[in-house]
Amino acid sequence: MASLVSRFASDVYWLGRYLERAENLARILDINETYARDDAAGPDWGRVLTLYGERSRFEEIHGFPTARGVLDFYLIDRGNPSSVKSCIHAARENARSIRHLISTEMWTQLNIFHIAVGRMKPSDASIEQLSRVSRQIIAGCQHFEGVAEGTFLRSEPWCFYQLGKYIERADQTTRILDMGYDRLAPAEDNPVAWVHWNVLLRSVSGYHAYRNRHPGASTPQDIASFLLYDEEFPRAVALCVNRITGSLRELERRHGSQRGEEAERERRKLEFLIETGPGKSLTPARLHRFLDETQAALANVSASVSGCYFAGR
Repeated sequence: MASLVSRFASDVYWLGRYLERAENLARILDINETYARDDAAGPDWGRVLTLYGERSRFEEIHGFPTARGVLDFYLIDRGNPSSVKSCIHAARENARSIRHLISTEMWTQLNIFHIAVGRMKPSDASIEQLSRVSRQIIAGCQHFEGVAEGTFLRSEPWCFYQLGKYIERADQTTRILDMGYDRLAPAEDNPVAWVHWNVLLRSVSGYHAYRNRHPGASTPQDIASFLLYDEEFPRAVALCVNRITGSLRELERRHGSQRGEEAERERRKLEFLIETGPGKSLTPARLHRFLDETQAALANVSASVSGCYFAGR
């Protein structure tokens, strides 16, 4: 197992992260297109750049953020390491290095998906094609996830794959929530905001799960709380934190608690942050601050995992 930690743990961890990142980026772009359509002030494609902290870099290269420029930057620009095309390429390169650890079906599916994404053209990075392209990216990522779920041996590599996936998923859910944090006005005061929150909910495939929890009247705050705290919805931050905890504890069991002390400290800080968060008492400022704090805590967990388990590679 020591050879896995030193040579391959980082690759399988980032395989999970890159695929999750590509899927959620497609979701965020699709959400923003819907929001932009209904915004009386005009579309704000710079909002996506701000979510990922890349506005300055984008504007230095491309100038003012237009729909076409941002979609090109995040869908097909291989010069942007955060683009879907770059993420899927990086995922395939990571999978290549751990080819002996993953199933033939996983490798085959990822190659098929990589080829499809590689064929995306500039004409695909357009408003007219965004809905179709986003659905295809999401479906490709979910297809791979289904194959992994059914064929990946539940050994140490699986722990790192799950750890990467759920750290990334929690981070991306906070970014998706950040798309709506300033639209927390009561529905009766701002019906457009209510429509936008429903769009956001559907974008994470959470509408039916949410209605199972709230069959009657509800508020934007209820939706935000659901995506933060529900421990049974797969994209809720609380469930992701529970899965992170499970993976880290399994790694501690395999390697000893001393090996993962730093990661455990950061995990406890993240868990405490979620437990003591604003709950349903959400205001735009409070939600935005909590999302920033959660993203920082997740980054600290990721850095500590790297220090504990990847430093010897």
